[in-house]
Amino acid sequence: MKKFLSCCAAFSLAFWACSDDSSSNSNGNHVSAGSNKNVDLRMVSKCLDDGLGVLAKKAGSEELDKAYLTQDEDGNYQVLVPELNDYCDVDARFRSKRSGDTLEIWFNLEEAAVTNCMCIKDHLFSIKSSDADAKYFKYSGDVFEITSEPAPERPEIEEPTIPDAPEFDESEPHQHTTDVIGKCRSGSVDDESLLSYKYIDVAGWNDYSETTENGSIPLALKYEDEGDAVLVMETSFSCDEYVSSVNVFVSNDTLFVKPKISKDESVKLLLGEGCGCYTTAAFKLKNEGVYADAKYMVFDNHMEHVYTLKPGIEK
Repeated sequence: MKKFLSCCAAFSLAFWACSDDSSSNSNGNHVSAGSNKNVDLRMVSKCLDDGLGVLAKKAGSEELDKAYLTQDEDGNYQVLVPELNDYCDVDARFRSKRSGDTLEIWFNLEEAAVTNCMCIKDHLFSIKSSDADAKYFKYSGDVFEITSEPAPERPEIEEPTIPDAPEFDESEPHQHTTDVIGKCRSGSVDDESLLSYKYIDVAGWNDYSETTENGSIPLALKYEDEGDAVLVMETSFSCDEYVSSVNVFVSNDTLFVKPKISKDESVKLLLGEGCGCYTTAAFKLKNEGVYADAKYMVFDNHMEHVYTLKPGIEK
């Protein structure tokens, strides 16, 4: 479900930064000069659980966190910054600047496409050999001390096998509705006549999860309205797709929501271009019988995140 929170796995992340050629001033300090050379930045881990584990930060320490100078098999230099809090997905052109012994990389947020969600990931920045002697690295307001110590290795964890949701035949009892909001939204493109529209933005971003002794669980908020119910949840979509309708089946105490995905012809992507978002979605349901009694929900075909149904938040 949370395709982008699971390392935004729908497509690999590639970030491009404009690098700057370095020269020296009369004091021997590096100063920046423009260059068209691109610098690659890759996310080299999935979203991590609050950054805790083998690379945990030193709580309360006044020491700068470390960034690790590495080389690939071709001898190119990179800076590895473990457990960096960043947007789950970013499409931006990065810029770099060398000031004395500090190498800084940044991007213009107004020119970038970013997700609403953020998470902690390991970042790997490619840098020029002339910047390999930098002592400090700055990114997104954080300063790190560059070290040539061996970079810590995150142990590989065997991924659990997540089963797909059961298949249903349309001849089986189900509800069908076109009262759905399911796409990357730009703020004013939704049909206000839909009941789903009434509830899509009632809750805040932090209202769709709940912390339990077993960790954080995703919630789907259920709003009742004159015999109907609107279910609102967070999930991900491709920029050029939208949900035109859903079929809702019930098994035991779980709603299985099967969306029909259609192409959004107003969004034009280049061949091979990836684009996605993580946002709220909603659909209407007749609030009756087994549908009213359900406690859980699975949206689409993925059982990795099963939503727990909870009464909607009145604001």
